[in-house]
Amino acid sequence: MGDSDRKLLGAVLATGAMIVMISFAVGDDASFFQLIMLISISASVAFFFTVFPGSRFFAIALANFLAVYSCIFVLFVEANFTLVEKTVAQLAYILPIFGFVLGAWLRREAIRDIVVSHRVQEGSKFRHSLPWLLPVLLIGIATFAIPGRDFTPLHQSYLLFAAMAAIAVAVFIVSSNVAAFLLDTGLVFEAFFKRVQRLYIPAFAFVTFYSINVIVFACLYRILDRFSDGHHFAIEGVSRNITFQESLYFSIITVSTVGYGDIVPESGALRALSAVQIVFGVLLLLFGFSEIMSYTKERGAGQGD
Repeated sequence: MGDSDRKLLGAVLATGAMIVMISFAVGDDASFFQLIMLISISASVAFFFTVFPGSRFFAIALANFLAVYSCIFVLFVEANFTLVEKTVAQLAYILPIFGFVLGAWLRREAIRDIVVSHRVQEGSKFRHSLPWLLPVLLIGIATFAIPGRDFTPLHQSYLLFAAMAAIAVAVFIVSSNVAAFLLDTGLVFEAFFKRVQRLYIPAFAFVTFYSINVIVFACLYRILDRFSDGHHFAIEGVSRNITFQESLYFSIITVSTVGYGDIVPESGALRALSAVQIVFGVLLLLFGFSEIMSYTKERGAGQGD
């Protein structure tokens, strides 16, 4: 297996894992919808791999795009169409995907020229591939007037099906524009990940120093609490000694400045120590990003020579 094949396999597996995760997160009682989602996305990606040779980035961008569409659709239904039967929602979910695949099949020659070109479009052409989003967004936004009205489940089913059918028609008509947009997205992601590969070493170094910061201060918190009088922590509202596991957790949320509030410093000494860690964490963040950018520029300049 060549290097490009391994990269492709990794991208496909990552995308598949994301799709599976989304399908299992859409609801507790949506097992059949999960199956519909997985089959729809997998079939669409397989279609583009088969019909358009050399479309690996295009198909991966499509898979991610459909995963995003799945999330939006679930939110869309939960917000505006709570009374719709599951069967109707499942059919409505498939309509835009079917519209795009059908349009892509009928315009496969034009799309094949786009896919095999392997280049990002110029700015003016790229802008021309985006207007298809406007009618889709308008249809979705218009349906947010529905919850304020007293619709029956049957009326909601009709409205959902009509809205998704309208989106399917819009996507069918501009399938070549959608394909151009997805191709550009895939190529941009490819270029991005190539640049990210150059950051492995400095990013690993940054994570190492970050981990040292977390572990050292976790130990200091634990030592201070164990070998000094009184309690320094209030843990879920109770003043008591902190365990090392809790100390490590407190160190992480302190250096990240999250502050959930479940573990709170009570003593002045502990507050001072926490403030020192925060300052070190901010400095590490600033210098870390600076070093990563410097390393990237130097590496890029060396490769350019």
